[in-house]
Amino acid sequence: MVKEYHTSSSVSVLIYHLVWVTKYRNKALDKETRKLLDQKIRDICQENSCQVEALTVMPNHVHLEVVMPPWLSVTVLIKKLKGTTARWLFKVKPELREQFYHHHLWSPSYFARTVGNCSEETIKHYVETQWECPYK
Repeated sequence: MVKEYHTSSSVSVLIYHLVWVTKYRNKALDKETRKLLDQKIRDICQENSCQVEALTVMPNHVHLEVVMPPWLSVTVLIKKLKGTTARWLFKVKPELREQFYHHHLWSPSYFARTVGNCSEETIKHYVETQWECPYK
C-alpha cells in the first residue's frame, strides 16, 4: 500500500520513477555489487522517509520507483542516492575506481517522471467537466 504523507495543511502521495546510469554507461556493476547497491539504496530511501515501491539495479543503470514526502525534492534525493552510493561503493569495492575515469561512478544526469494511478486523459476529462457535475 502506498504511503500518504500528512502535514498540518496537506495530504500527499508523490510517486516518482527515477533512473540514473553509470559514467559512460560502463557495465561495471556485477551481480554481487548490484545486490549490495540494492540494499544501500533502500537504506538511504528509508533514512529520508521514502518508500521504495520497486527497485532494479542493472549492470549500468538503476531504476527506482519511490514514494517521496512533499518536503523532499527529487534533486536532493538523487544527489543523496548517487553521492552516498558512489562513496560507499568505492570504499567497499576499491577495484571499481580503476574502471571509471576520474573515479566518478555515476553520470551527472538522471531521469525523473511522476507516476500516478490515473492517466493524463482521465485527469484532463475530470478537470474539464467539473462544471457539469450534477451536485454543484
